[in-house]
Amino acid sequence: MSAGRAELARLAGFGLVTLVFAVTQPFVLVGLPLALMLFTFGPLHLRSAVVVTAVVLVSALGDRAGLWWFERGWPLVLAGMFVWTTGWRPAWGFFARALAALAMAAVVVTLIFVVHPTAWSDVDALMAARAGEAAQRATSLLGDRMNEAAQGVVPKIVGLQVAVFPALLAVSSLGALGVAAAVRGWLSGEAGSVFGGLRSFRFNDHLVWLLLGGLVLILAPVGAVGDRVGGNVVLFMGLLYVLRGMAVVLTLVGGVSVIAGVLGGLAVLIVYPILALLVLIMLLVGLSDTWLNVRDRVRARRQGV
Repeated sequence: MSAGRAELARLAGFGLVTLVFAVTQPFVLVGLPLALMLFTFGPLHLRSAVVVTAVVLVSALGDRAGLWWFERGWPLVLAGMFVWTTGWRPAWGFFARALAALAMAAVVVTLIFVVHPTAWSDVDALMAARAGEAAQRATSLLGDRMNEAAQGVVPKIVGLQVAVFPALLAVSSLGALGVAAAVRGWLSGEAGSVFGGLRSFRFNDHLVWLLLGGLVLILAPVGAVGDRVGGNVVLFMGLLYVLRGMAVVLTLVGGVSVIAGVLGGLAVLIVYPILALLVLIMLLVGLSDTWLNVRDRVRARRQGV
């Protein structure tokens, strides 16, 4: 695969992650980090100025009530942490810097909510209201085509989405940083050098303890708050391990073409039981890589070491 097609595939992948898991406005979630990256790292030319101006103008639109401030404050904190991490550890790969920035942004926002607990209550209630409105619109659109069983499932889906929206926001934020970094790389002529291949995706093995800690919170009788925190941690880390499992599988099979990836993705989306099975397999493979270090073993064997 050529460098240009590979970069386009990465951009599409990051964009898809951002859209699928988005609980806030995707354009703002991508645009504000992109604007700050361009302002800090360049390139400082006309196209960058146009992009930054457009992002600022669009982000300023809307009624300054409800989730407006959170939907702009979170991307700014996230972008600031990513810029700082890039300056602090420029040798780190994109995913390492993005995960570090996400963790630091989460700490900052959590401290704000601890100091102002009513702010968290307001955001949580507004997220619940937005999810409920979206479900109501979907139900009205489908109308009589929804049977009673499906109508009974909708409130449960809404409740689950509200409960895990921090994890969904975290995943979509990683995707948004990826889109922003890819677009900035294209504008600066550095396309192809911003990311490593998916096959190289990994993170610190000690993060498995975060996953285990989340499971403990879910299983231990610590109350609703512990259940919710644990559920969000498990969902976020589980999705990271699914991605790590995909990286291991790609290493084992030697890569997959863009066309094959798209067709395979459509197939598992259409036949959703296959999707559930595939996610479970990738999760187990990603977890096992923590201890087995499969990719390094495969590379060593191929090199005859």
